[in-house]
Amino acid sequence: MTPKRKPTQAKRPKKAPAPDPRRLLQELKIHQVELETQNEELRLARLEIEAGLARYTELFDFAPIGYALVGSDEQIREINHVGARLLKGNRARLVGTSLEDHIVLSDRPKVRTLLGRTLESQTQESGEVETTPKSGSRQRLALTATVLPSAQKMVLLAFEDVTGRRANEERLARTEAALREADRRKDEFMATLSHELRNPLAAIQSSLFVLQRGAADRDKTEKASAIIGRQVTQLARLIDDLLDVTRINRGKIQLRRQRLELGALVCRTLDDHDPSFEASGLILRRVIDAGPLWVNGDPARLVQSLANLLINARKFTSPDGIVTVTLERQGGRAVLRIRDTGAGIEPQLLPHLFEPFAQGPQTMDRSRGGLGLGLAVVKGLIELHGGTIGVASEGPGRGTEVTIALPLEVEAPAEAAAVGDRGLSARRRTILVIEDNADAAESMKDALTLSGHAVEVAHDGSAGVKLSRALQPEIVICDIGLPEMDGYAVARALRSDERSKGSYLVALSGYGREDDVRRAYAAGFNRHLTKPVMLAQLAELISEVPTPQQRAPGQPGSDLLR
Repeated sequence: MTPKRKPTQAKRPKKAPAPDPRRLLQELKIHQVELETQNEELRLARLEIEAGLARYTELFDFAPIGYALVGSDEQIREINHVGARLLKGNRARLVGTSLEDHIVLSDRPKVRTLLGRTLESQTQESGEVETTPKSGSRQRLALTATVLPSAQKMVLLAFEDVTGRRANEERLARTEAALREADRRKDEFMATLSHELRNPLAAIQSSLFVLQRGAADRDKTEKASAIIGRQVTQLARLIDDLLDVTRINRGKIQLRRQRLELGALVCRTLDDHDPSFEASGLILRRVIDAGPLWVNGDPARLVQSLANLLINARKFTSPDGIVTVTLERQGGRAVLRIRDTGAGIEPQLLPHLFEPFAQGPQTMDRSRGGLGLGLAVVKGLIELHGGTIGVASEGPGRGTEVTIALPLEVEAPAEAAAVGDRGLSARRRTILVIEDNADAAESMKDALTLSGHAVEVAHDGSAGVKLSRALQPEIVICDIGLPEMDGYAVARALRSDERSKGSYLVALSGYGREDDVRRAYAAGFNRHLTKPVMLAQLAELISEVPTPQQRAPGQPGSDLLR
């Protein structure tokens, strides 16, 4: 038999040794340090996040352009200070409002399209809209919309005020258009000026040929002389218009005002133009107020203005037409109207009629001629008198009416001031002409001699000074642009010499700017004339020259004549 085994008893586990309290304490301290380190790192991370958030909030709030968070429903969730200022609202009150409420009705579809396209394409979109602030003027805003990836259906909208920029761009575009138009007009003007100068010169050249070859035929020579006279007058008028436009634009025209009865002046001017209207087959009617209409004006400039308007009316009215001139009192103003039955004016041209070189369409032959300066000159002269001018036309073929209104004098003078020519001086004067252009000098000498004056000529400055000392003339007419010794030097030499300083010195120049006149007076001239000088102007000046006993030698006078 197999012997029975004794039941084995289960082995009891060995009892773990008791932990070392010092070791546990050490481990706890290590864990505590680790936790404190982690807590410090978390605290620093939190502070950094808060600081970053504060920075980004500050950047958002105080950005130099407007920012707003806008939802897909177009409501404003957040908006910065600049954005609130651009929308002209309180920042807190703008939150929760619809962006469309601050945009003009016509631009609201643009806002909806901009936001919808941005959310759909997840790309940046831009556009421009106009605001409707409750106070102040409208503004033009440039919008840029960007989707925020971290916020569902949320758009960051940047906008800035481009009102000034767009206004500048529009002004620049207008300026560029004006410059292009000015350049076009300049080219057209140069072509016109060439045409207008060549025609009189051609007529003068042909007439000179007749005078040189047909001296025996009295009728032909008289006709040629008349043609030259008319064409020279035309050339002088063209040059005067050019000078007057420049002077008016620079504010350099000086009016010689006097009390005058406007009705008498208008009647005399119409009398002067009656023959030209009759020759053109036109009827010139007048309806003049019977009562006296006293104004304070420059008679020469008022006659010039009316003459320009009459020439225009005659030029643009066909034969058998009628030009009616009316003058009447309306309240405290004298109203002058020139109405014709002529070509009329295109509506689009009316606003530009008073601009220099403005003209209606011309044919190649330029049968109506002119430089397009007449109305610009008239407008400037009338406004210098404190008056107004306007032009009306019902359209092509329906005539034109020009209306001038001038302020009336409150009280009439005891007797009318003389208006018109002062008459040629009956007194014989001794005159010295210093001019290097032989033709100009001799023609002036002949004209003054025929008027009864004793005239001598010198062709350069030095000869003029010597001749003046010997002759001691009452009047010296001296060209400025002399070779070697110019006119200013001549004037200074004459004023410094006892034998010639008493002469009345008249400067003759192709330049009539204020600086040119000032230089002439500073050199010692009494008057300044701008070429070309008409005989009537010269005769009027000579008649005005006082005797040596009536004036101080070398005392500058006023620039009475051009």
